[in-house]
Amino acid sequence: MFSLVLLVFAAACKPHSAFEVDAEMINNVPDSIIAVEPMIKIMADVHLAEAWVQENKTDTIPQDIRLKAYYQKIFDLHGITSIAYQNSYNYYSAHPALMSHIYTKVVEQLNVLESESAKVKKKIPNEQSSK
Repeated sequence: MFSLVLLVFAAACKPHSAFEVDAEMINNVPDSIIAVEPMIKIMADVHLAEAWVQENKTDTIPQDIRLKAYYQKIFDLHGITSIAYQNSYNYYSAHPALMSHIYTKVVEQLNVLESESAKVKKKIPNEQSSK
């Protein structure tokens, strides 16, 4: 019996992984920092914009100018400033567990979008097959 109590106690005292995130960590993000859930959405949009610019290199507008315009649209869409985004990004970068959690969710969100896009493409008839 004593060994069972000792085993339970030892398991309860087990240190958490450096990349393990709990609700307390998420809820303790300072008010001056963009919360985790909105940050996930913003970062997913940022990655989509960056991918779009990378894929469309033939655009006559230079990539850096195009990206700045997209970033501003994303910030406007989410009701934030570039300074708020940068401060929040820096905060999460200094807290690797939270940043890892955010990136995991961003990748999940992007995978869902990719999957949905593939489903839509399958439903659209191929233009060449109708010729």
